[in-house]
Amino acid sequence: MKVTFKYGIGTFLGKIDNSVFWPQKSGLASVMRKFTYPTLTIQNERIGLISKNLALIWHQIRSGWRADIYTYALRYYTQYGSEDMFDPARSPYAFYTKAMWNMYKDDPDNVDLSTITIEDIRANDDMQTVKKCIENGYLRSIDMYNDLIQNM
Repeated sequence: MKVTFKYGIGTFLGKIDNSVFWPQKSGLASVMRKFTYPTLTIQNERIGLISKNLALIWHQIRSGWRADIYTYALRYYTQYGSEDMFDPARSPYAFYTKAMWNMYKDDPDNVDLSTITIEDIRANDDMQTVKKCIENGYLRSIDMYNDLIQNM
């Protein structure tokens, strides 16, 4: 439905009550549709369980490893910067989840991110340090990473 506004408002982008608005290219009006909540699927539930488990593990990781992943994030953006206008600002937590998902992709038959524990990760030598994450291909390589050796 095409919508025009009073009082000199040309377009509106956003959600109000049960309606979603987005501007037309002309900038003279907006289009509105009724907001419908998407149907939750098994995939939504799976991703939710994995996200909760990864957050729980993040809080159990030693502070030295978290300091190293923070240092990695700073060096990453010093070296690579933002690659395009849609490159997300990656936090240390985002790099941690990226490494975890890459570990899963490396061995999907033996790694279940919804049930993995900190003890399982510590028993597996692949992610003990940020340096090993880089060497195993779970994180993108940066120039200076040999000092990122704090254990998880």
